[in-house]
Amino acid sequence: MMLPPDALAKSGRPRVKRAGITFAVLAALLASLPAAALAQAEIQADIILRNGAVATMDPAHPSAQAIAIKGKQILAVGTDAEVDRAAGPATRLIDLAGRTVIPGLIDAHTHAIRGGQTFGFETYWFDAGSLDEALGRLSKAAAGRAADRWVAAVGGWHPLQFRERRAPTVAELSAAVPDHPAYVQCLYDYALVNARGIELLDLNGPQPRVPDGMTVERDAKGRATGKLTGNLAAYTVFFAQISQLGEAERTRNLQAFFGELNHFGITGVIDAFAGPAAVYDPLFALNDNGSLTVRTGYRVPAPRPGGEAEWLGAMMAFRPGRFTDRMVSFLGLGENLVFAMNDSVQLAPGFAPSAAARDELVKVATFAARKRIPLEIHAYSDDAGKAILDAFEAADKVHSIKGLRWTIDHLDTGTRPTFERMKALDIAYGVQMGPYFEAPAIRAAAGDQAALASPPTRIALDLGIPVAGGTDATRIGSYDVWHAIEYQVTGTAVGGVVQRRKDLAVTREEALKLYTANAAWLAFDEERRGTLEVGKLADIAVLDRPYFTVPAAQIHAIKSVLTIVDGKIVVDDLR
Repeated sequence: MMLPPDALAKSGRPRVKRAGITFAVLAALLASLPAAALAQAEIQADIILRNGAVATMDPAHPSAQAIAIKGKQILAVGTDAEVDRAAGPATRLIDLAGRTVIPGLIDAHTHAIRGGQTFGFETYWFDAGSLDEALGRLSKAAAGRAADRWVAAVGGWHPLQFRERRAPTVAELSAAVPDHPAYVQCLYDYALVNARGIELLDLNGPQPRVPDGMTVERDAKGRATGKLTGNLAAYTVFFAQISQLGEAERTRNLQAFFGELNHFGITGVIDAFAGPAAVYDPLFALNDNGSLTVRTGYRVPAPRPGGEAEWLGAMMAFRPGRFTDRMVSFLGLGENLVFAMNDSVQLAPGFAPSAAARDELVKVATFAARKRIPLEIHAYSDDAGKAILDAFEAADKVHSIKGLRWTIDHLDTGTRPTFERMKALDIAYGVQMGPYFEAPAIRAAAGDQAALASPPTRIALDLGIPVAGGTDATRIGSYDVWHAIEYQVTGTAVGGVVQRRKDLAVTREEALKLYTANAAWLAFDEERRGTLEVGKLADIAVLDRPYFTVPAAQIHAIKSVLTIVDGKIVVDDLR
């Protein structure tokens, strides 16, 4: 299906004219050359993709049949006949047989740097349809592990996705994995460990081996049930405790994880908050040796509660607000800027940070505005969004924050007045798939009205606010970006228990733009990617299903059969 010419004009940020010299010169050159001159100038494509249904995401020319690639860049976009002019003796011609072609997807809010480093250690349940299937995956993982090596399924799933519509019991977990410790975490709500895990953690002893902030549930006799609860930090520390991976293994895992993302058509990510400094080393190592297949933007958070403005100021004193080194880009500050201003995963109303916390965020925001540093900040609830905007409005009175592409993320219970304040400050909205799993909890915590309006993507789009789409993988959301895109389109939460209001629907074109053109804009990279245009980088995905016509409930099953990054084919499943 060809994208209608006006399909993208309705969905988000007005286009920004490209001004990059390299791209502008190349585009002008190609536009001025007739077919014969292409050959005379020896501008011959390395790769031509032809006979496709190309959704360019470029409002000026929304559809095409073919794309030519030269080196890292797009050489031509148009009909088969037009693009074939760039063919030469060495050109690889690829017949797409009518398949849909899109710009490489960009997950604009994920935790891929941290989550990817345990890719080979973790077991994933996001696409498991039954408890038998899910527990079977843990059993299979345990079969290849050394004695007393943990197996784990950590977030990105919900009990309502299973046919049984419940979580496994500790007894079932112990039966599936009898000889290894097993850990299963449901979002950040609770976790379960099996009998062997209870033993190794000494949960029935006087000093259980769990971090501060984690609680061991006990039965009437005082025995550990196998259920653990805690705060986000405690879960993070606990998982690091049981995984215990060396840097070389973490680096291999991260490379494999990025390869997995390529199979979904993902060519770029923005990591909002990876963790302490050492977590970034594998990413930098892959970038240095040329092994990255996903463009990775990252932001730096405050490392500890208290004195955040001082620490962030010192950290940023000797570096620009953003910069790019090959496949890695530094994109400023995020997602946790002031610990006491972070409402974590609180969905209920009533978040009320102290005056001291508010003042600290004003300091951070004023500093970032003065230095023109991008930032991204977490707010689950509307109340948290309001408190953050109070601080941003105060900073804006000292130094304008307009044009800085600051972003507030999540806002699962965000209301129109909050988005109107964001619009006035020129603040973008980062939306993820959290409410797909959390809609039942939103209903319980904030009521039907909030649950049926979550996520508030439509509100932000209608106000003309730039909206970029993410997954919030790997603990809250699934790293399968198509799952997130499907949820934007259908509004149907896990198990069908909550259905977003019909008047808040998002079209397929709008949903795709969140993860292409808009995400590229958030990465300050709209001149190079996000749309398929002459002169832009050849980051391209060819899909195995027609996104614009496949039944909406099947969007999550889409994969990329041909993924190109920087002009190089990194996934080739067409054969």
